[in-house]
Amino acid sequence: MTKQKKDLKGFQDISLPTAIILVIAASLCFANSYDGEFVFDDSEAIVTNEDVKDAPMYKIFENDFWGTKLSHKQSHKSYRPLTILTFRLHYLVRGYLDPRDFHTVNVILHILVSVLTLFLYNILLGESSGNVAFYAAMLFAVHPVHAEAVAGIVGRADMLCALFMWISILLYRKSIFAAGSFTKWMNMTLSMLCIMTSMLCKETGITAIGICCVYDLVVVNKLLPIDMVRCLRQMCSDETKESLAVNYRALVGRIKTLSIAGFFLLLLRFSIMGFSPPRFQLVDNPASFVEPLPMRVLNFNYIYSLNAWLLLCPEWLSFDWAMGCVPLIHGLDVRILAVFALWIVLGSFCYYVSSEKHSGQLSPTIMGLALLMIPFLPATNLFFKVGFVLAERTLYIPSAGFCLLFAIGFQRLIEQCNGCSRTLLSLYFVLLAVFFARSWIRSAEWKTEKTLFRSALNVCPLNAKVHYNVAKNAADKGDSAHAEIEYNEALRLHPEYAQAMNNLGNLLKDRQRYYEAEKLLRRAVEIQSDFAAAWMNYGIVLAALKKPEESEKSYLTALSHRSKYPDCYYNLGVLYLEQRQYDKALMAWENATRQKPNHKRAWTNMILLLDDLGYGDKALSVGNKALKYLPEEASIYFNIGNILGKAGKFEEAEKQFNHAISRDSSNPNFYTNLGVLYHRWNKHRKAERMYKKALGINPNLQSARDNLKKLRIG
Repeated sequence: MTKQKKDLKGFQDISLPTAIILVIAASLCFANSYDGEFVFDDSEAIVTNEDVKDAPMYKIFENDFWGTKLSHKQSHKSYRPLTILTFRLHYLVRGYLDPRDFHTVNVILHILVSVLTLFLYNILLGESSGNVAFYAAMLFAVHPVHAEAVAGIVGRADMLCALFMWISILLYRKSIFAAGSFTKWMNMTLSMLCIMTSMLCKETGITAIGICCVYDLVVVNKLLPIDMVRCLRQMCSDETKESLAVNYRALVGRIKTLSIAGFFLLLLRFSIMGFSPPRFQLVDNPASFVEPLPMRVLNFNYIYSLNAWLLLCPEWLSFDWAMGCVPLIHGLDVRILAVFALWIVLGSFCYYVSSEKHSGQLSPTIMGLALLMIPFLPATNLFFKVGFVLAERTLYIPSAGFCLLFAIGFQRLIEQCNGCSRTLLSLYFVLLAVFFARSWIRSAEWKTEKTLFRSALNVCPLNAKVHYNVAKNAADKGDSAHAEIEYNEALRLHPEYAQAMNNLGNLLKDRQRYYEAEKLLRRAVEIQSDFAAAWMNYGIVLAALKKPEESEKSYLTALSHRSKYPDCYYNLGVLYLEQRQYDKALMAWENATRQKPNHKRAWTNMILLLDDLGYGDKALSVGNKALKYLPEEASIYFNIGNILGKAGKFEEAEKQFNHAISRDSSNPNFYTNLGVLYHRWNKHRKAERMYKKALGINPNLQSARDNLKKLRIG
């Protein structure tokens, strides 16, 4: 009990200045990301994700991280509802999505995790803590590999996961040293709930169970690997148990609790996935498709060595590592030396921790290895294929183990080098300064998509996905010429890149190069037959080429692969309108507005078509219904005003035109049509004033010129 009390005291013995220094370091190195934009995966996970905005709250618990139904065949099965819930809270508080709010919260979360990491190191190191915990925590706070998790908003999943993992370990420790049985089980229950919470932020959270097991065995009960081997050899005899001075009953009870909790959490996770693993394409993770098995394992091991190198030397940082960024190993290759180097280092660690010679110094090293390796297991492809080659944000939690191992080694070096401790400390602070500067630079690169994507070209010039994203960003900015060049480069590097074909086809369609677009989009759907967006774009191009039957078939194929696709229904309605199939057009637009109630173009087209067909009352009914979902949409008021004006309801029409003008005072057509209304209403002065306002905005507006001329002649 004396040792346990000492451990508890060590946990509490963290000075305020130490914590303040850590907070300053953790906040400043990533502070310049606070005014960044939504970039890369943020768009899909937040900006276009209805679960973050208007979807019913329960949908968060039915869909994956990207807003796709978990049962959908294209779902990545990444179930992180609590992370999405934090995004939803931003929207509920603000009423809109402000990226600065998201970035600020991310920086605050990193600060909290960094401070908790210091506490965690303190209890894992126990009596041997000294300055090691501070050295390790400072390195963790400023490590550049964290830039993606902190500066990229979707990286919040990793930080929330780490936060609750660390809390669960601290609570687990508290349950061991608590005085009464009720307090013990209360803390144990809270620990398990935190592990579940961590898992609902990101799947990695379940690995906290493994870290708790290792902590209990190695730190609390002083059971080292050599002791466990000896115990197994002697079948855990009473004599062996007494020699090890371990409370086996309590230990086995806790390990059973962890195992049962782990089993049920895994069962819950797999049931959410529908007991089917996610399906990824070759481009997502090429190494997982390599045959034969030994060559696949070799490629996986090379990727592990790259992860280790990023922790050791975080110079090569990229938002994406797929599609040629890490070329596959198919035979003799100099990169195999990196695999040998990795396993020599790991083998040396294994030999060291299995040694009886250093038994008094082993528990911190074992805990460092546990923190490094156990949270990394979900990213290893050992249990299931993952949807990436290498992702820096997956190193956020394992880096805590790396930093601890580094600090342990650094402290041992200081102890053995009596005369050069100041030099070593100076080098350590230089390393912190270098890491701080690299984190500052990298977080600045994450502020905009342009800087982020261009930074990747220096690291992965052969990555087709990098060129694809550079092209997409250029197209969004209106630079279609540069976008076309980059899309073609992506296709040169990866000739079967269906997404690049779709986007380039869409770009060429907008530039009315329909035959080139048709060829690309046809090839895209041949490569990926369930590519709904490509089928829809193919339908648009076919319609432009006056191939209505093929166009309709293409739209319907898109809807067969994605039933909730309001834009596709809208375009299908446009096709039916061109074919004078008015009932079908109205039905298609109704489906579009049912799936997306704020689909402005679908509502507008329904109003205009019903009015043209002579169904003024129906058109007004649809217009008023549209205003329930689009109360600030000026064009809806404008169209309602036109219908009422034609019906001779001048006062009501005037109100609608004024509503339109109050919401968009820069549209000259609104003033022109209000002028026409006044003209017919014999309010000529008002009519003249409206025509002049329209011409003040657009002096070349012919309809306003003609009507003003008629007014003056009349």
